Amino acid sequence: MNKFDARYDIRLARYTDIESIMKFINDYWREGHIMSKDRELFEYEFVEGDNVNFVLAIDRNTESIEGIFGFLNCSATNDITRKDIWGSLWKVVDDHDNIPLLGIELAKRVYPLTGCRTHIGNGANLNTTIPLRRIFFGEKVAKMKQYYFLNTEIENYNIAEIQEKKEKAIDRNKQNVFLEKFASIEDVKKNFNVENVDAIPYKDFWYINKRYFNHPYYTYDIYGLKDESGNTGALMMTRSITCNGGRILRIVDYIGEHKLFAGLGNQFRKLLQENDYEYIDFYTLGFKEEYIFDAGFKLRTEDDTNIIPNYFEPFVRENADIWAHYKIDGTLFFKADGDQDRPNEPKL
Repeated sequence: MNKFDARYDIRLARYTDIESIMKFINDYWREGHIMSKDRELFEYEFVEGDNVNFVLAIDRNTESIEGIFGFLNCSATNDITRKDIWGSLWKVVDDHDNIPLLGIELAKRVYPLTGCRTHIGNGANLNTTIPLRRIFFGEKVAKMKQYYFLNTEIENYNIAEIQEKKEKAIDRNKQNVFLEKFASIEDVKKNFNVENVDAIPYKDFWYINKRYFNHPYYTYDIYGLKDESGNTGALMMTRSITCNGGRILRIVDYIGEHKLFAGLGNQFRKLLQENDYEYIDFYTLGFKEEYIFDAGFKLRTEDDTNIIPNYFEPFVRENADIWAHYKIDGTLFFKADGDQDRPNEPKL
């Protein structure tokens, strides 16, 4: 027991707490936030069996929720050497005379309450979350890198804003790698063994099935990367977006051997041409950069004159940075990790 326990009941949320959590999000995070309006999406994101993935601070006297820390599991494992989580909604009521650093206490409690190996996050606020994670948790912070493969055959771009159209060369010396689209988690299991992938975070078949095959809003394509012998050494997840009169393709996740990516240059060019995509983009941190360059991608830098948008709901024709925090060197980040590839408006 400490001073926080004396005033608050700090615990994992229950199913009966959902309505109160959604109201808290609307009242104290942002009015009209999708997680305050869309119960289906809320349960898809945060409910797993009898568990609701929020740490709550409930005032013992008023019985009101004074703080929340939402998180998302990267797998269904109970193995503490592989159990990783992403942070999501993190908020304490500012004007109720709460004990200082209550939010930090909630973030600390996630470790004993979940038994996780590591808590990581992307999409963190540069001015609030990032300094807190560095100061109170001793974590590393870094900006994710955005790479893009431009369709130079397009004359007028409706999504991107292109000032420099120079094409990046594909490394012709890399072996050809082929893409096979998987229609179900059963197809994935027949061709790829996720247990052989040593990566942080650890993602299992449960996660792949939930996140990509069973998403209630978005449609993802899940590809196996096959070498010239027909062996599947990696998975790649993509999502196409139609917006503002144009189309683009996003690589949102990747699991497996990074070096196979280097041999996909011709496959990417084919996808661009066959689908009239303006570009393919790839936000990542920790992925070996030379393989991305070998496949024909360019890095969007601070002085890049091209605009490769990140926000589509609503559409914002600007470049955007995504910040991440982590503890263990070698941690990988991709666009769909955590809550970064999520709708912002409920279904009509």
